[in-house]
Amino acid sequence: MLNEIVKETVEILKKQRPEKIEKLQYGQYSSRSIELLYNDSEKAYIELNSRPENKTVGSVKAFAACIKEELKRRENQTGQKATVRIYSEGGSFYPDEDFGIFKTTYKRINSQQWELIKTNINKIMNHRIFLEFVQALKPSIQDFQNLFQKLSSIRIIGNSTLCSTPIFINREQEQGYKCTYKLDNGYEGEEILPQNFVASVPFVKAGEITYDIPIELLFYRNEDDELGIRVMCPLFENIEEQAIIDEANFIKQETEEYKELLVLSDF
Repeated sequence: MLNEIVKETVEILKKQRPEKIEKLQYGQYSSRSIELLYNDSEKAYIELNSRPENKTVGSVKAFAACIKEELKRRENQTGQKATVRIYSEGGSFYPDEDFGIFKTTYKRINSQQWELIKTNINKIMNHRIFLEFVQALKPSIQDFQNLFQKLSSIRIIGNSTLCSTPIFINREQEQGYKCTYKLDNGYEGEEILPQNFVASVPFVKAGEITYDIPIELLFYRNEDDELGIRVMCPLFENIEEQAIIDEANFIKQETEEYKELLVLSDF
């Protein structure tokens, strides 16, 4: 008898709260009818046949492939209402910007050398740390051996004293900073320190395109008469912005068949 009462009660509740309902969902440009199923554990209606909204890729080539495949599966031959954004951390793709769901994220992985330069801009290094920094950029420096020899042979360290602030020179046979120094034994000398060098660095890991990054050096004397070197790159931000624009242009080229696909470079 009790079981029958419970069954009757459940049936009454089902009639009061339908298991499935249809609802009109409004997007940015249109509306659609979706079917909702009541979820007992969440005590709420959820969209029927819903699927995970996000997936992530780690390269711009994989990102372009995902965009084309998703539009193909949706039989969207023009890219209508689909949007791609390329920004400083990577990118995002909404195949249906109308309702803003099923997002694909591109998480950019910068090359190790790009990150090395980016994280050391405007930092002051001692001679040893600076040489380690330059050594790490070896694959990207064209005349590395000659540059490293000049930098490693700087004698204004250890038992020597920097006697004057470096003076910038730009003559036919010499370019750089001229410093005078005096050793403990009284010997006085002069040193020409390189003022800059260029590193041709890939923007992303395993990237085929490299960007020339001009690195400027500032030598100075600290309170202990030791050599300090500041690494500067005034153009780095412009170069990085151009690399992001180049990725957006790559996406446009790869998806040029989708005339209505919106591709944005978003800084």
